[in-house]
Amino acid sequence: MKWIQKLSLTVVTAALINLDASVFAQSLPVAKKPEQVGFCSDKLEAITDDLQNRVDKQEIAGGVVIIARNGKIAYRQAVGLRDIEASESMKPDTIFRIASNSKIITGFAIHLLELDGLIDLKDPVSKYIPAFANMKVVVPGSSGQPNDYKTRRATKKITIEQLLNHTSGIDYNLNNHPILGPLLKQAKISDGYSTTPGTIGDMVGRLAKLPLLFEPGRQWNYGLSSDILGYLVEVVSRQTLAEFLQERVFQPLEMNDTSFYVPPSKRNRLAAVYIPNFENGGLIRMGTTPKEIVPGFIMDEAYPYKTGDTYFSGGAGLVSTPDDYVRFMQMLLNKGKLKSRNGRKIVRIAKPKTVRKFLSVRDNDKEGNEVFKELFNIAGYKFTNGFFVKDDPNASNKPSSVGSFQWAGVYNTHYFADPKRKLIGVVMTQLFPYVQTDLRHKYESLTYEALAPNCKALVSE
Repeated sequence: MKWIQKLSLTVVTAALINLDASVFAQSLPVAKKPEQVGFCSDKLEAITDDLQNRVDKQEIAGGVVIIARNGKIAYRQAVGLRDIEASESMKPDTIFRIASNSKIITGFAIHLLELDGLIDLKDPVSKYIPAFANMKVVVPGSSGQPNDYKTRRATKKITIEQLLNHTSGIDYNLNNHPILGPLLKQAKISDGYSTTPGTIGDMVGRLAKLPLLFEPGRQWNYGLSSDILGYLVEVVSRQTLAEFLQERVFQPLEMNDTSFYVPPSKRNRLAAVYIPNFENGGLIRMGTTPKEIVPGFIMDEAYPYKTGDTYFSGGAGLVSTPDDYVRFMQMLLNKGKLKSRNGRKIVRIAKPKTVRKFLSVRDNDKEGNEVFKELFNIAGYKFTNGFFVKDDPNASNKPSSVGSFQWAGVYNTHYFADPKRKLIGVVMTQLFPYVQTDLRHKYESLTYEALAPNCKALVSE
């Protein structure tokens, strides 16, 4: 196919060796050579080869990867196309729907509110959103049928902490629970992946009327907890979530392309979303009309510019660039501070103790379920504040250090950070279903393989 031939010509190779820092002044400082921050250039080239191979096989349309260490970019690569139909090349400034990569940012906003003295993580969410005061828990009937159930009053109130670690009992449409799934659909609850009318407050109000999957705090379940947190930010700050994040996070960190809404002036930089053509091979465009792509997933690719300026999903609604996102990650590794893009000043947006708490596992945090452990290779990790943190090295087969953290978005965006090694990795593409590629695992393993002492690199701290 013609577009495959074009893809082979679009690999951006300037990111490996002798980088011109002026070209990438809008990002972190750039290492002159990967070896200066403990990487081997030839090993990093394996990531480029892997990306290009996936493009050539039509597994993905294209993608962008950034790897940073010691506060400097060691590798920055764009491969393939961001829009097949328009033959638009993937570029480092491409804007992506980051879906659940939004959760860590919303979780951080909650910790900023705690830093301000406006909330306590042990507070019941009903203190701020009264609709959650009298929650009920679903009790399945003996037949196992969707309409065979009762409800009972919950004996505990949902706390902010339980929303942060997803032990609240709140569910997602995408989980396809036999009882809650139909109830969520009937209530027109949005998971944040589609054009959604109204506001997040409207949706949270409807969600609060539905029963919980279990008693708050009893177990882990991936759900709409982060969307409730986003609305909590609005209630407490008296700003929209978009306004709060812009003022407290995006503007000071100069994350200029991170938002809920893609304006017309930037729309040509927004990557298209693709799904596999299972009948004829290749990739087809997801499209702009909301539809159930697979059971439980109501999706369309237009939500960032159709309702992104009115509906702010803290769990899934943000768009960003790898360049912006790595700045947020670096701020966390710097314990709340970051150099400006021009390098002339240092901006602090949180105290070191706030960031340390944010990146730490709490006593009540839990591991993901077995499906998540296998799909994301996160055995030994616990979920906290909207992401997974490595807690038990004996249960994990990864080379990452204890305290490393990571998460992913449904359109195949992914990040990991290893504070001990001062290492950050970000990869973004736009492919659904998530399971159609193992890119998330491969680039992480290739990154660690490229680190000294796995190769003979001269490390300059």
